[in-house]
Amino acid sequence: MKKFVLPMTAIAAFALSASSFAATNSTESLEAQVQALSAQTKQLQHEVWLLSHPKKTKIKKSHALHKTPETQTVETTQTAHATHIRENPEIVSLWHHYVSVTATPYLSRHSSYAGSDLLYNVSSMNEDLLLLQQKQALVNQLAKAGLAIHHPMIQLSGAVEGELYSSKAFTSNSANGGATSGVTLSTGELDVNAIASSWASAFMALDFNGSPVSTGNRAPNSTIYLERGFLTIGNLNKAPVYFTIGEMYSPFGVYKNSMVTTPETQSMMEIRSPTAVLGFSKNNFLASIYTYQGSETSGGNTIFKQGGVNAAYTKTFGSGNSINFGGGWVTNIADSQGMQGTGYNTASGQFGGFGSADNANSNPNNLAHSVGGADANAAFVLGRFTLLGEYLTATEHFAPSDLQYNNVGALPSAEHAEVDYLLPFFAKKYGTALGVSYDHTAQALALNLEQNKYAVFLNTSIWRETIESIEYNYQTDYGTGDTSTGGGATTPIVGTGKGINSVLAEVGVYF
Repeated sequence: MKKFVLPMTAIAAFALSASSFAATNSTESLEAQVQALSAQTKQLQHEVWLLSHPKKTKIKKSHALHKTPETQTVETTQTAHATHIRENPEIVSLWHHYVSVTATPYLSRHSSYAGSDLLYNVSSMNEDLLLLQQKQALVNQLAKAGLAIHHPMIQLSGAVEGELYSSKAFTSNSANGGATSGVTLSTGELDVNAIASSWASAFMALDFNGSPVSTGNRAPNSTIYLERGFLTIGNLNKAPVYFTIGEMYSPFGVYKNSMVTTPETQSMMEIRSPTAVLGFSKNNFLASIYTYQGSETSGGNTIFKQGGVNAAYTKTFGSGNSINFGGGWVTNIADSQGMQGTGYNTASGQFGGFGSADNANSNPNNLAHSVGGADANAAFVLGRFTLLGEYLTATEHFAPSDLQYNNVGALPSAEHAEVDYLLPFFAKKYGTALGVSYDHTAQALALNLEQNKYAVFLNTSIWRETIESIEYNYQTDYGTGDTSTGGGATTPIVGTGKGINSVLAEVGVYF
């Protein structure tokens, strides 16, 4: 907020004083007004800064009669701050009529050097609830200053990430191992969060797609598209329930990680679809039930064809330590992006995914029966260590005609385990962390996913609002005795038993 709001205060103050400038041609009078305007602008800047950096004033009841000098100072500052705003109507006018668009909306009291507290870095899983909690905090801080949301506020954020990579494919037999390397724009995203009122808000994420148009065509799409867009009705100060509807990631899985590459859990199981969510959030517990149309073309055509449930609980203890665990269930895991499109060469008859409409799969998403999915996840933060774990699986076998592994109906699953350690011998602001992870999939050969991936990675922030990362990983394919295929495919996928090495370096700028 600070980077954009402060210039807005100067512009607004100038507009408020424009009539007095027009009324005089005196150089002395003009200079005096400029000086007065400058002083007013600095004061407005200070007031906006105080709004963005409130101090906690709540104390335990048992200590209410024994206030420390520090507590008295905090309360005196807050009282003086609120009183000054009430006695200066131009600040209220500024808020009501001019402060409408903000950039860099920090989501915590203290700014993070790495930009982890920016709007862009809100997790895309349960994103609607996280944004609702941010709005609740904003409303509460405004209330302390005697202000309220009387007009829409637009928050802008985003990221640009560039990547260098070197890797190869399991199927390559060339002399150099089939190594490929290059430079890519891995992320280009602009997020817009609109706080329309204390009850209504909306969010949109515009993303960049630089992937090839098709096999054999290396000209990139280079298009901007709406990746997510949804509205939320809710006010956590009034009720612990909320409602969200729009294009979003269904709240199935969390996919937490610090890697450069994508964990196999996310590659296989993440679902993006027009979704309606009814959620509950109170204290450290959250739960939601959701529904979406889905892609399955068999089994009838109802509005609420697919759906699921999700729940999580967080417990904090000590200084900065926490444990979080959760889980969920979805009615049809075949709707996941990793199963709708596999990336295999459909021109040669390989399985392109349940949503692939080509000669190899002339009737996409016509499943013999839907297959449910289950998720279990946990995160544990203790001092400098962070431990992450997640397991997702189909709850029953696919019909052999839809997805098979070694000639029987497949039961695909994926798991991710990770340990991150914040290195103590670097400056604290850089947040330099070393991490290791292990990913494993089962019966996912036809989904174009490796069986195992071992990774080691390092993340740091040399410059403010940036993250610099490097990762080395080693991936192993399914064995030569493993075969797999899917609906409509004529050419089975056979494991190679090979291993490949990959190195990736990435720089991201966040705002």
